[in-house]
Amino acid sequence: MSIALILQTQIALASLSGLSIGFALGLVGGGAGMLSVPLLLYVVKVDDPHVAIGTTAAAIAATASINLVSYARAGLVRWRTSVVFAAAGIGGAFAGSRWSLHVDGGAVMLVLAAIVAIVGAWMLTGRQTQHVAVSAQGATGRSFATAGAGVAVGGVAGFFGISGGFLSVPALHFIARVPMLEAVASSLLSVVVFGTTTAINYAAAGKVDLRLALALVAGGVLGGHAGMRAAKAIALKGGALRRIFATLLLVIAAYIAYRSIG
Repeated sequence: MSIALILQTQIALASLSGLSIGFALGLVGGGAGMLSVPLLLYVVKVDDPHVAIGTTAAAIAATASINLVSYARAGLVRWRTSVVFAAAGIGGAFAGSRWSLHVDGGAVMLVLAAIVAIVGAWMLTGRQTQHVAVSAQGATGRSFATAGAGVAVGGVAGFFGISGGFLSVPALHFIARVPMLEAVASSLLSVVVFGTTTAINYAAAGKVDLRLALALVAGGVLGGHAGMRAAKAIALKGGALRRIFATLLLVIAAYIAYRSIG
């Protein structure tokens, strides 16, 4: 098979992967960024895990920004909470992405699988959070907790290059006490910020494939709107959206571990 044909096949597969990623981003927010790295490695056949991470960060940041606009128009983004969370995590994302470039790619994927499995189990067994009114003092304390969570999630996002949405959604839901659908919507701001920060670091190291990133974004734009409509419908059914999010994380964790060990 010629090099040109291989490249064309990769771009086509990346576009199809972007379609599924965009739908999942619209459905469950930033957590769907978890799909991108394994898809690039195992479907598109990118050889270098670090290129998969850097390309994912760039593509997810762009796709999430488009979905964020759609959610914002629907009035579902908690701007104050999401800005505190995202701004606090910028430093963590920068440090994490710098550190990741010096760690073996296979080891990064195995650790990622373990973390995703833990978060998925937590989301599956945790209680549905209800929004309640809090005092000014309580709101201040919650803002500090939200900022602290942002720093931690930003670091993990930068290290693994997966936008951090798989942690942003549960952090906003359980720590900031944002209802699930609004946590999905609000997580996209941190996805944009953390993904952009990570992509800049990886691009400086020559670890971003712009062709594949654009193909992922093209597919993601088409799938994102459909995913958002599905999320709104599912959110009406109690904790169904949270269970779907958790199940998706567990499946992804198992697959990443299987392929990494294999």
